[in-house]
Amino acid sequence: MKQYKPVKLLDENTANKIAAGEVIERPASVVRELLDNSIDAGSSRIKLEIASGGISSIRVTDDGLGMSKEDLEICTQTHSTSKISDIQDLLSVSSLGFRGEALSSIKAVSDLEIITTRNGPAGWKLSLGKIQPASIHKGTIIKVENLFDNFPARKQFLKRAVSESRMCKQTFIEKAMAHPQIEMQFLNEKGVVLNLPCHNSFKSRCLFALSIIEPQELFCEITGTGEHFSFSAVLGMPDIVKNDRRQIYIFVNGRRISDYGLVQAVEYGAGGVFPNGGHPVAFVFLTVEPSFVDFNIHPAKKEARFSNYSEIHHGLSSAVGKFYRQHSISVLNRESPPELSYDLSFEKNEMKMQAAFNNFEKRRIYSETINDYKAEYTPDKPFSENAGYPAAQDIPKPAFRFLGQVAGTFIAVEKNDALYLIDQHAAHERIIFEDMKATMGASQELLVPYRVITDSIEEDNLLEERLSDLEKTGFRIKNEGRGIWIVDAVPLRWKGTEKELSEDLRKIAYTEPSEILHDILAMSACRAACKDRDILDPAAAYRIVEKTFALPEPLCPHGRPLWIIIDREELFKRIKRT
Repeated sequence: MKQYKPVKLLDENTANKIAAGEVIERPASVVRELLDNSIDAGSSRIKLEIASGGISSIRVTDDGLGMSKEDLEICTQTHSTSKISDIQDLLSVSSLGFRGEALSSIKAVSDLEIITTRNGPAGWKLSLGKIQPASIHKGTIIKVENLFDNFPARKQFLKRAVSESRMCKQTFIEKAMAHPQIEMQFLNEKGVVLNLPCHNSFKSRCLFALSIIEPQELFCEITGTGEHFSFSAVLGMPDIVKNDRRQIYIFVNGRRISDYGLVQAVEYGAGGVFPNGGHPVAFVFLTVEPSFVDFNIHPAKKEARFSNYSEIHHGLSSAVGKFYRQHSISVLNRESPPELSYDLSFEKNEMKMQAAFNNFEKRRIYSETINDYKAEYTPDKPFSENAGYPAAQDIPKPAFRFLGQVAGTFIAVEKNDALYLIDQHAAHERIIFEDMKATMGASQELLVPYRVITDSIEEDNLLEERLSDLEKTGFRIKNEGRGIWIVDAVPLRWKGTEKELSEDLRKIAYTEPSEILHDILAMSACRAACKDRDILDPAAAYRIVEKTFALPEPLCPHGRPLWIIIDREELFKRIKRT
């Protein structure tokens, strides 16, 4: 029988630690709250410094409006804030912070020091609960040390310093992306990690902050307005295709939020443009009237509730869709002017967008004389053994007639009085998938082994469980301990960088055991296959068609059809011929 325990009030220290745990989960949470304060203070320069992934030290320096001695005396008390005064202010708050919980929560789980001035150079320093005069020219310096030392139950769940540092960097980047007008710098023990000057557009700040290597010409910034909201969105051209949605960022009033519906709005708009399960690169910055959005539903403000959600969803999806449709038309015409202006008006809202995208990166062109293509894309023999059209005497009369390539995406052939439009990427992907199944276990050694760092012990354990399956497909992996894995061989047809391999292994770690072999082969085949809008020479295209018609089923490894068929009757019907 359970023993009766009376209800009692927690002491203030325990209550503060519990409350702090809701706001401050890890070093990145501290970084988020301190950067929010600096941005709200109107800073033009912000510097973030961390040590040991932010576990031992975090320091934020800004040149914004500092605090007076009176402000400093109460700023670390629970629910002390300069942003709101009553419930009505809460309904219309536009600042990043407003609840007055950040500094009190940080103080409860760390050693906190604040140096600030309202009208420098004479300022004040708060340390260990005491305030004394300090010299500071402008703004505020906040230093946080020994995070969770007094809260070991929380500290044991932190990840390795390298992983915590990565999360701090990601938080810094997200804040920087949403505020391009602010000069921002991020440093760790080794020196400067990121140095971001002021930028005059979301596009330039995003590409710079994320170190995106694709040419700037492959990104466009669009803007739109609706009733009670507006947005800017930086969109990548269809040349840039991602395997997942991680490059779709949604920001609302300067905060990055997690909202699957708005991510889907972008994907709906881009539907049909990115083949074979590909995803776009998109950075969306929404500005919503404060009275129409509520962030006070999540301790870290990672979610939001909207009064006009359907209008925002519709407006964003329509604008993205019209942009990509217009872009697709301009690519087909091949004569787009250097400056394009689109009217993105839709049913309920007026949308306007200016886009400039000249000097497109040239599409990859594989001619019949390029040996790289043949070595890269064919496992057993080249598509064109003699670097030209197949000799007539070597080829039996085909069961199809090759017509050419359409829109850089489809291979057109005539077969049995019908027109076949074959998706070149999907077909080639399935061909490679079948070849890899037939040669499963064969490896190619890496001249320089890849080094993969996991995020947690859980990932280490999951990879250990899946090692035998990985080895069956051709990977050779060793666990060096401390979260470090060395990969010195990969499957014969696998292609990718060290970063892409890390991403693949993380996906595999969380894949159901019964699906591992299929998923590894599917990922490898997708990377190795020719891409949408790659130009194939006739001999290579011919070989793809031959092998496609010999496949056991007309589906790609992800289950999508390889072709569509338009028969003679349908063609006659379309042109109204009897």
